[in-house]
Amino acid sequence: MINQIKIFWKSLTGEVNTLKAVWKLICTGIAYISSFFSVAVLLNDLAEWGKLEAWTKGHWQMIVVVGFLTSWIRNRKRINFCRIVSNRDMQIAISVKDIFSNRTANSFVIPTNTFFRTKMDNEYISPQSVQGRFQLKYFKKHVQDLDKMICESLKGQGVVGKDTIDCFGPVKKYPIGTVAKVDYKRKHFYFVAINDVNKYGKPMEQTIKNIALSLSAVVGAILKMGHCDTLCVPLIGSGRAAIQEATKDIVYQKIVDCFIQSKNKVVGKLIISINPKDYLDGEVDLKRMENYLDYKCEFG
Repeated sequence: MINQIKIFWKSLTGEVNTLKAVWKLICTGIAYISSFFSVAVLLNDLAEWGKLEAWTKGHWQMIVVVGFLTSWIRNRKRINFCRIVSNRDMQIAISVKDIFSNRTANSFVIPTNTFFRTKMDNEYISPQSVQGRFQLKYFKKHVQDLDKMICESLKGQGVVGKDTIDCFGPVKKYPIGTVAKVDYKRKHFYFVAINDVNKYGKPMEQTIKNIALSLSAVVGAILKMGHCDTLCVPLIGSGRAAIQEATKDIVYQKIVDCFIQSKNKVVGKLIISINPKDYLDGEVDLKRMENYLDYKCEFG
């Protein structure tokens, strides 16, 4: 809730810091108000046309309100936008919102590890990660049901894992890019193995190639066993996966490129979910993202 208030405030003023935001609005508002009064005085001095000056003196309250309203309009930042891909019946949107708060989406991508572990003990799966938030929201007391669904999906696809052991005991290890589809509460969740982990659940041997491989695997899984609907994707690999080269900007571009360049229509609408914390911390440049999306949607 606190982050949502901060995002709303930043979208209105362009600043997170309250004092800085208020000061910015006041200074900009005064500038607009002063400009209007200056024009009125200038017209009176140069052209001896004093009607505007007389009007401003009689309606100064209205001018002050308009000045500060103009200041707010000029300083506000857009945090959600959507584009239509040229020559294709597909939309791509950017949304600064927790991935599971995107209520228009009915399919989601959940990055996971090659063990497909769901254990949250000792933060093997962090509660702050996309997978952790998913499990707390939908399977908080029934994680074993989620394990069963993932296992059934992998078995149904004929995917065979390699026997190994981690800190919780015997486990199967699957190749990077393996996708398990879980259907729950009329929504579809694509768990994709994005990185290897050691026996304690810590990422290892991370590489930017994992991103492209995982995205291609998700596209293939949707075409094979999914639905052409509204898909929500986080900036996979840029957070807990700790892939050094996977900056949020690079991951964003790879997601856009993957779905636009696909020969087949994969989704009706793609929503790229930006973590609110990343936006508040200034780790993403929404204007740059918007420009990139404009170019790609127009020219592919």
